[in-house]
Amino acid sequence: MEITLQNAGEPGSSFHETAAGETGTALRKTGRDFIGSRNLSENQLLAMQRDDPEAFERLEAEMTEHALQVNNVSPDAGIALKLNLAGDKAP
Repeated sequence: MEITLQNAGEPGSSFHETAAGETGTALRKTGRDFIGSRNLSENQLLAMQRDDPEAFERLEAEMTEHALQVNNVSPDAGIALKLNLAGDKAP
């Protein structure tokens, strides 16, 4: 499982600078910590994504809000955290 940053409205170059820099690393780590605090295994997350996509989207939104707040990034920054449950595995 990986946490990826998605551009949700941030100007291109600004998003890439954030995602590639220390702030991006901190956001991803905070996202992983948030999921860890929920005690959700990767299998549970996969089941949620498959069986209750709305709950999965809410979880991602909560993770994003938490990570932005903890790292003092404006909620209007145009950045969303997404759970990539396939990681970098080939299909």
